[in-house]
Amino acid sequence: MNSYKKPEDEIKFRELLKNPIRLFGWIFPLFLVLILALGIYFVKHLNDISFNVQTVDVPDSTFIKKDIEMKKGGIIAAVDLELVKSPTPEFISKGKELFDANCKSCHGDNGIGDGPAGAALVKKPRNFHSTDGWTNGRNIDQMYKTLQEGITKNGMPAYEYIPSSDRFAIISYIRTFAKFPEITYDQLIPLDAAYNLSSGTTVPNTIPVEISENKLVEESSSQNDLLLRSESKIFTTQENPGADLLKKSSVDYNKIFSTFIRSNASVSMEKYVSAVLANPISAGFKPTVAQFSKGEWKQLYDYLKTVTM
Repeated sequence: MNSYKKPEDEIKFRELLKNPIRLFGWIFPLFLVLILALGIYFVKHLNDISFNVQTVDVPDSTFIKKDIEMKKGGIIAAVDLELVKSPTPEFISKGKELFDANCKSCHGDNGIGDGPAGAALVKKPRNFHSTDGWTNGRNIDQMYKTLQEGITKNGMPAYEYIPSSDRFAIISYIRTFAKFPEITYDQLIPLDAAYNLSSGTTVPNTIPVEISENKLVEESSSQNDLLLRSESKIFTTQENPGADLLKKSSVDYNKIFSTFIRSNASVSMEKYVSAVLANPISAGFKPTVAQFSKGEWKQLYDYLKTVTM
């Protein structure tokens, strides 16, 4: 029996619904064209597709300006090591006040590390009642080092700005929370040598960088004005022996005036002359000034004092 089927004259769509696979012959070219078009688009836009743009929310640290605080210097009183070794009730009471003001927010009222500020820290604040896990140790010299230098990795700041005696008062109060190792001179003597505790400490004044920069600019501007005024006086001075000596021996007027002003020459002529003769060129003079007599130096010196006032 011949199984050959005569080609249909037209598509019978109702028959296609019963046998959908017959649609493949029509859909395949459409998919081929679509895939080819997507491939061409991808290749043409490859650079744009592979270019990553990331919005950085972290501020650039180079634009963050943290200035130095203005602080008045002075002498921090010497530490009474005997009082540290055997603290009085008054000393411990002072330590409690300082602890409440500086430490309680993290370490809590009773020093168990449950302060409200400590809840935000990754590492829980120190529980002073526990004997385990102390980074620097529980001896008094080790506790002082912690307050002096801080422990950055644990979120513990340094308290070097608190006077040494006050830091020892805080430690004395903390030591009332639990039984701590005995305080010995073997601990205190090296500590005293390292931080000069029993001799007191001189703390210099500090001013913000911005203020110091402004002062330098003002001083520089003031000095420039003085140099200009001094130089202008040279050419308006008539028949002055000092002016004549300056004109014939100078190489750079600005250097001469700057050296004269900076050397505080008004205190002593001999001091100024010695400074110039040590290196005349750097002071703005010709080497011939070495041949000046004492009288000529006096005339030149008096004239420089006049024009730089």
